Amino acid sequence: MVPLVKTDTIRDVWSTLWQNLRNPRGFVILTSVIAASSILAIRSLGGLQPLELRVFDKMMALRPLEPSDPRLVIVGITDADIDNYLDAATINDQTMADLIRTVRSHQPRVIGLDFYRNLPNEPGTKDLEKVFEETPNLIGIEKVIEHENGHAIPGNHVLKTAGQLAASDIVVDRDGRVRRGLLFPSTNSPDVLEGLGLRLALDYLGGEKIPITPEPDSSVLTLNQAPLLPVERHTGGYVDVDAGGYQLLLNLRQHKQAFDVVSLKQVLENQFPPEMMRDRIVLIGNMALSDADIFYTASRYEKNEVPIQFGVEIHGEIASQIISYILDGRALIHTWPTWLESALILGIAIGGGYLTQRATKFMQRLTFIPGASLLVLVGSYGTLSWTGLWLPVVPMLLGLWLASGLAGAHRINQLQMLSANDKLTGLANRRTFDESLQQRWFKALKAQHPLTLIIGDVDHFKKYNDTYGHPQGDECLKRVAQAIRTSVKSKDALIARYGGEEFVLLLPNKSVEEGIAIAQAILAKLDTYALPHDTSDTADHVTMSLGITSLIPKLEIPPSALVEMADLGLYAAKKSGRNQVRLHQLDTLDKIL
Repeated sequence: MVPLVKTDTIRDVWSTLWQNLRNPRGFVILTSVIAASSILAIRSLGGLQPLELRVFDKMMALRPLEPSDPRLVIVGITDADIDNYLDAATINDQTMADLIRTVRSHQPRVIGLDFYRNLPNEPGTKDLEKVFEETPNLIGIEKVIEHENGHAIPGNHVLKTAGQLAASDIVVDRDGRVRRGLLFPSTNSPDVLEGLGLRLALDYLGGEKIPITPEPDSSVLTLNQAPLLPVERHTGGYVDVDAGGYQLLLNLRQHKQAFDVVSLKQVLENQFPPEMMRDRIVLIGNMALSDADIFYTASRYEKNEVPIQFGVEIHGEIASQIISYILDGRALIHTWPTWLESALILGIAIGGGYLTQRATKFMQRLTFIPGASLLVLVGSYGTLSWTGLWLPVVPMLLGLWLASGLAGAHRINQLQMLSANDKLTGLANRRTFDESLQQRWFKALKAQHPLTLIIGDVDHFKKYNDTYGHPQGDECLKRVAQAIRTSVKSKDALIARYGGEEFVLLLPNKSVEEGIAIAQAILAKLDTYALPHDTSDTADHVTMSLGITSLIPKLEIPPSALVEMADLGLYAAKKSGRNQVRLHQLDTLDKIL
């Protein structure tokens, strides 16, 4: 096989690139990259965030049910406790002191108090402060983040002095849902305060037989060699989110009651199993619909219910999530780096486009996109359910649909082109030329514009095939077609493979001088290619003979006359020694240039 020379001009390079992209594989890669890049651009601007978060919520809510966490008990003060048992609008300090004493008597490992006690609520304030002093495993709260909807709320001074305070702040997304847990709030204060859920988890883990404490030299919060990777500004479906402090994606237990819950009345009247609180976390908080902090979450709910959780439950979820991750290996919700997600989206787009292009049967094309979409959805759901990995399902689906749609449209266009173009060279075929000649003839007749035609034939092509073989002969014809294509700058020109090694150029509204210049440019281009042809009787490289004619159509002249005159010019060029251009017109037969 004789190697073909490289193209030598920018125009040739672009022409070669365009020809490569016209083949199915090149087009699929190009359009898939464009499709994926478009989706990634929209995603980077936040255009997909609402949809991604809603799909994430739906997948979270549809996960299999998990058992409740046996390590945590919530003492929830309900509307019934306030209205019927206490017969008061708030819980006074004496009632709170009695409640904590009762809980403490059952020997819990940690007690969390999700109530603000920065101001006295008589009667019983002194007694409550005494209880605080006598209960070293009690953790109270303060609100540390100030924003437009509320000010910071200090914690009880007794608990503050003892270092028994945690932050009660909860992060809410723009759509009003809670999907992130705050482990360390970001404040201007030099004192670092843990979130309540984290503090309860740390104190519980510190009470294990072999205490588990944070590793001091780790760049991220690490417990028992298990890192808790924080939320970043572009984690998962989030775009430019406020990731201040140290946040964790919530992995809510999909259970109607994630923890054992008892009411204030049940505790004060000892209406619960005696071992229920022993060595567990007991979290005391408000669960009254009329007064408590209520948040929308991605939890499971019945058809006519609203997906809400109390603030005390969210703090419990954070504590449970950390403890279960460290002690049980329960997965945290995590994501891949942005670059890896982008690669996945690109890969799905390319795969979808390629398989759509390869589908040959109608039913394959009809069922592929729904089937592939279902596979992406099921795979993403399964990955989230069993490993906690949050994949970019929405961008993957959009990339798949867009790339597959473009590939499908390209396939239809290819089928149309196959009937109009020559498969080997990509030029128009004989049928397309014959149809175009009729149309352009009558258009030129109406406008009285000249119509120029060039017919070319590769010199001694049979000898070339015999010498180098048919595969190399096909490559030769492709390079000849490229030489013709790159020599013609007119957008209205039609270039066609007329048959075998013959090519035609139909040039509307071009004078004979312009046609001759194009024909000579083709011969010059072939000289620069210097495709070896050792058995040629004309030159040591591949050459062409070209016949040309030009006229203004008339009613008495049929369109076929244009082809016949150009063919006579080709005959004259061959007879005169080949590798040249010959003009033949009605009044200039056998004119030699």
